[in-house]
Amino acid sequence: MSDALSAADRSALSAERGAVNMAIAGVLVAEAGPGLTYQALCRRIAHRIHNMPRYRQRIAQPGLGLATPVWVDDENFDVEWHVRLAHLPAPGGYDELADYVAREAARVMDRARPLWELHLVEGLAGGRVAVIPKMHHALVDGLAAIGIGMILVDPSPDAADESGPAPEWEPEPYDPLRHLASQATRPLGRGLRLAVDSAERLLDTSPRSLARDMRRATSLVTDLAVSRPDPPRLPLNRPITANRRFAMTSVPLDGVKAAGKAAGATVNDVILAGVTGMLDGWLREAGVKPRSLRRDPVALVPVSMRDTGDDATGNRFSIVFVDLPVREPDPRRRIELVHERMEAIKGSTKVRAGALLLGLAGFTPPLLSSALARAGGGASGFNLVVSNVPGPQFPLYLSGSRILEVYPAVPLNPADQGLNVGAFSYDGRICFGLMADRALDPPVNVARVALEQAMAELTGEAPPAG
Repeated sequence: MSDALSAADRSALSAERGAVNMAIAGVLVAEAGPGLTYQALCRRIAHRIHNMPRYRQRIAQPGLGLATPVWVDDENFDVEWHVRLAHLPAPGGYDELADYVAREAARVMDRARPLWELHLVEGLAGGRVAVIPKMHHALVDGLAAIGIGMILVDPSPDAADESGPAPEWEPEPYDPLRHLASQATRPLGRGLRLAVDSAERLLDTSPRSLARDMRRATSLVTDLAVSRPDPPRLPLNRPITANRRFAMTSVPLDGVKAAGKAAGATVNDVILAGVTGMLDGWLREAGVKPRSLRRDPVALVPVSMRDTGDDATGNRFSIVFVDLPVREPDPRRRIELVHERMEAIKGSTKVRAGALLLGLAGFTPPLLSSALARAGGGASGFNLVVSNVPGPQFPLYLSGSRILEVYPAVPLNPADQGLNVGAFSYDGRICFGLMADRALDPPVNVARVALEQAMAELTGEAPPAG
C-alpha cells in the first residue's frame, strides 16, 4: 500500500530548508520506574506500533520526481534505531533538559527512514526521567500526535504485559513503476491530470502540485489579511539561525480558568493575555517601549478542525490572526481585550469562510507566512505563533510510571520569527514550551520569566521560584 502525501505534508517537507527544521516534539516528564528503561520502551513500541502503521513508513518519490511523494513501508524498519538514550549532565535540572531539547530541535531528521524518534533522557533530578517523542510535521499535527501518544501511555499504573513476542509484520515492497501504472489505470480524468502534471513538471524546476497548492494558500491567506495593517517589526522578527534554545514553565489550570471566568473569557483568551504580558516584559528588556509601538503585535493562532474521536493522522486545522494588546498596561484588561477581539474574529463571515477553505486545503499556519510575504510585497503577516492544545485532565502512565508534565516543542517557521509559544493543558496544569532561535536577544529564558510573571499577575498566584 502507498498513500500520497497531502498538500500540508508536502508543504511541511518543502518548508524544511535553510535554518528551518519542521520537527515537532513533546517533553513528557515522568516518575522513574522499572518500565522506563531503553529496552522496555523498545518492547512497548514493538508491541503497539501496529496501531499506528504510518510510523513504519518512509517517504518515497516515484517517477524521478514526476509524481506526488508517497508513504511506503520501510523494509528496513528497526525500532531500536528510532529509540534513543541520553543522560543529562549534573545537576539534571530543567535548564539541562531544555538544552537537550534545543539541540534535538536543531537536528534535521533522516528522510530515508520513518520520520519519528523517541528519546529516553535519564539523570533528571528528583527521581524523574523525560521521554521526548520527536516527529516531522509531515507525519502528524498537534492533536494527531496526542492521539498517537495515547497509544503508548495507559490510564492506570497497571501496565500491560509485553514480555512475549511482538505482533509479526511483513512490509509490503514498494514498486514505483507499479505505483505509476496504478495511477494511470484510474479514471480517465485522473490519468489525464497525471500526464499533464508530468509534462509541466518537466518544464518547471518545482513540483507543479506544490506550486498550485502554494498559489492557493497565498490567495487564501492574503484574503484573510487584506484588511489588516502590517504588524510592527519586533526584535524577534529577524533572520534565524539553524540553532535553537528552549524553555519550559507551567501554571495551575484552575487559576487560569478563574481568571477567564472573572472576565467572561476563555482559557485560550487568558493564555493569549499571558503571552501579551510576556511580550511586554521581553520587549522592555530588548530596549523597546511597548507603548511606543505604532500598533499591537499580531499572533497567528492555530485552531483545530479535528472532530472529537477523529484519530486519523494528517493535518486539519485553521488559523486566526489576533492583535495582542501590549499597549494596554492593565493585565486584567488585556484578558477582556483579547476576548473582545477573538469574539469579533469568530463573528466575521469572511474570516470563517476563509479559515474553512484554508483548513480544507490542509496547510500548517507557519507555512503560509512566506506566501503572505510575497503577496504583500515583503511584509510579514504576524509576529509569532501561539498554539494551545487541550489535553486530558487526569493522570496518565507510561510503563507504570506516572506522567507529571507534558511540554510542547513547536518548530520555528518562517525564517524571520525567532520565538513561538506552545501550550498544553494536562492533569490540572498548563505547560508552556517556548522555542527560540539561539541568537534571540534577549534570550528565551528572559521570555520565560516574563511569561511566568504575566501569568502570575493574571491568576493572582506566585510565579515559580527561580
